[in-house]
Amino acid sequence: MDVIRGIVAVLIFCSSSYLVYDLLAVGFSWPVLLVCIGGFILAHYIWPKNIDSDNEWCDVVGFIVDLPYRSLALAIRSVGKVLKSDGDTGIDP
Repeated sequence: MDVIRGIVAVLIFCSSSYLVYDLLAVGFSWPVLLVCIGGFILAHYIWPKNIDSDNEWCDVVGFIVDLPYRSLALAIRSVGKVLKSDGDTGIDP
């Protein structure tokens, strides 16, 4: 069952990666962007978490599939930190 989940996650990741290319090559479109982001999030949640750790290929593919989700989460957290800060950057004139 983990193999099927891994294959589906990779297929969704590849489709979302193509949509990123489509955004850059054809032009910006909000629906394509939302489907692309949704695909990366879905691939993150579909990827099996307790996969056999003896296989290095599964670890590498899992890292690649999870990278866009982690980047998106980091960007959202960074924006949240900036908005939550009091505006003091700590630099004295």
